[in-house]
Amino acid sequence: MGNPIHQLDFNFAADDMLEFPRDLGEEGWFQFHSEQKQAIERIERKFGIVLNKKVRLRLRGWDEEFTGKLVLDSFLLPPPDADSVPLRIGNVTFENTDIEFLQTLDY
Repeated sequence: MGNPIHQLDFNFAADDMLEFPRDLGEEGWFQFHSEQKQAIERIERKFGIVLNKKVRLRLRGWDEEFTGKLVLDSFLLPPPDADSVPLRIGNVTFENTDIEFLQTLDY
């Protein structure tokens, strides 16, 4: 059957590697990430909050302030006509309408 060809026997020039098609899954991921970022920015503008950043906040009816990363309480984005959005900081869940004071911490 002749001599087997080994991968190391091929001479791959560096330029040839650029001709391989891009991973379409990777492009899909970048598209998803871009759309997700835009959706988060729309939520932040609409509800006057900052997401995925460290904040200090006070909630109506609570005597203490909370410090931590403010995130959506659900992986599902709220519908465009939503009047409020469920949030979480640590183990505490609440609606954006419960926020009395919010400060972004830069450190």
